[in-house]
Formats: sequence, C-alpha cells, structure tokens
Amino acid sequence: MSRRWRWVWWLLGLVGVGFALKFFTAFPWRVTFAALLGANPWLLAIAFAANLSSLVAKGWGWHLVLKPAAPHSWRHAQEANLVGAAVNDLSVAVAGEAARVHVIAQRAGVPIAAAVSSVVWTRLAEALALAVFLIMAPSLLELEPWLRVLQVGVGLALVVVLLLAWARGWSWLADQLPPALAARLAVLRTMGRGGRLLLPTLFALYNWATQWATYHLVLRATHVPVSLAASFTALIAANLSGLFRPTPANVGVTQAALVVGLLPFGVAPEQAVAAGLALQGLQVLPVLLLGAMVTGWRLLKLETELA
Repeated sequence: MSRRWRWVWWLLGLVGVGFALKFFTAFPWRVTFAALLGANPWLLAIAFAANLSSLVAKGWGWHLVLKPAAPHSWRHAQEANLVGAAVNDLSVAVAGEAARVHVIAQRAGVPIAAAVSSVVWTRLAEALALAVFLIMAPSLLELEPWLRVLQVGVGLALVVVLLLAWARGWSWLADQLPPALAARLAVLRTMGRGGRLLLPTLFALYNWATQWATYHLVLRATHVPVSLAASFTALIAANLSGLFRPTPANVGVTQAALVVGLLPFGVAPEQAVAAGLALQGLQVLPVLLLGAMVTGWRLLKLETELA
C-alpha cells in the first residue's frame, strides 16, 4: 500500500514539474526583466529606506515592551530583531521569533521567560495595529457609501475597546486565566499593565504604513500604473499568502500573490512578477546581509540550529 502511494506522489510531482516547466518557458520573461532593468532607481531608494525604517520601528516597539521587565540596550533589541528577520527569510518555518529570543538572551542577558513574554505582547500589539490599519487605510480609498458607514462603525467600536483596555491595563487578560496558570505569568502581566502597549502599537502601525508605502513605491518604480487601492490590495494579498511560509522568504509565493492581487486592476502578470522580484530584492537581501554581519557571518548556522 505504501509503495502504491509512493508512485502516486511521484506521478503528481512529475505532473507538477511539467506544468512548472510549461509556465516558465511560456512566460514573457523578457518583458519582466526589461521592467526590472528600467526601474526608477530613485523610487527604489526611497522604498529601500522606508522598508528599513519599518524594521527599526518593529525592533523599537519590541524594546519598549521588554524593557520594563528586563533592562537592556536599544542596540541589543535592534540586533536581535534584525537577526530574527534574517532567519525568517532563510527558513520555511517561522523560526525568527526563536532567533530573537536566543540573541537577546545571549547578548543582553535577558531571561528567556521575559523574552518569550515580550514576543507574545509584541504580537498582540501588531495584531491591534493591523486592525487599526485595516480600518484607517480605506479612508484614503474610494468606497461605496454603505462600506464607508461600516468602516466608521467598526472603527468607533475598536477605538472604544482600545480605550477601555488601555485604561484597565492589558494585564487583565492574564487575570482571566486560572490562578495556577496566572501565577506563572507574572512577567507577562507586568508587561501589559497600564498603557505600556500604546507606543508599541503605534510603532507597529507605522510598520504597516511604511510597508504600504514600500509596495506602492516599488510598483511605481517598475512602471506599474497603480493606485493606492491597488497597492493596498497587493500588500494584503502578499501578507495573507505568506502566513504559512512554504518557501524561504516566500520566494515565488509573493510574486504569485501580486499577480492575483493586481489582476482586477488590469496589471499584466509579467509586470506584477517584475514588481515582486524588485520588492523581495529590497526586503530580503539587505536584511540577510545585515543579519550576517551581526552574527559574525554565522547566520546559516544559527538558522539550522533553530529551524
């Protein structure tokens, strides 16, 4: 029975390879490479700076969450965050968080429990920022009247929830847990007191805004005539497609997501692929280089240990 299934998988694999070869041979790569070679270097440079600033903002927000429970330097938080981003680009699994914890514990002497708890709160701040971003961003777009009313209603509800939560402190979430478990989450509760997540959430919101700007600038740089609505759709499509990270740095997945996300706006697939290649070049290569420099060029070894 196992041998029969093995033959089935081999056949499916061969069929997949055949389709892939047909796609690659029939795809108009000349148009794609021409768009890359003719890209606007000034717009790419601005996109590059915006993307790096979003990475710094992410590290800064994490630093603010972790500092009350485990004092450390801003530089150590930025280095650990950078290494985590680089490891994520090398791994098909989300090993970047483990790398962040490993580096900050090793270089700054931060307790593992505190580092892990800070990652949990940082994820919560990023989720809140995403919710705010998804509500605020469409304000710049043209929507149907009923969608605009829905956006305003959901936005007001979210603002009320956030104000109440920050007034009581996010640590009340940990207070809802059973006493035996809550006693072990003392560090987690400390990080969520008062309005300590306000600034990290604002940094995360800045991160999403600069990512939108990066997508829009790269699309414009590769001569794709897109609107803000198109670049916003491309951003959401690319992030949704990369949730499971099937390939290192989502190579191929990002390009496919841009093709699908931009088709309703009349963007040709070869143009979307060109923009996706330029986008990943800006997002991945500098992070890998800086991460390798921080780890003393032992980035691949670290990724293998943590994967």
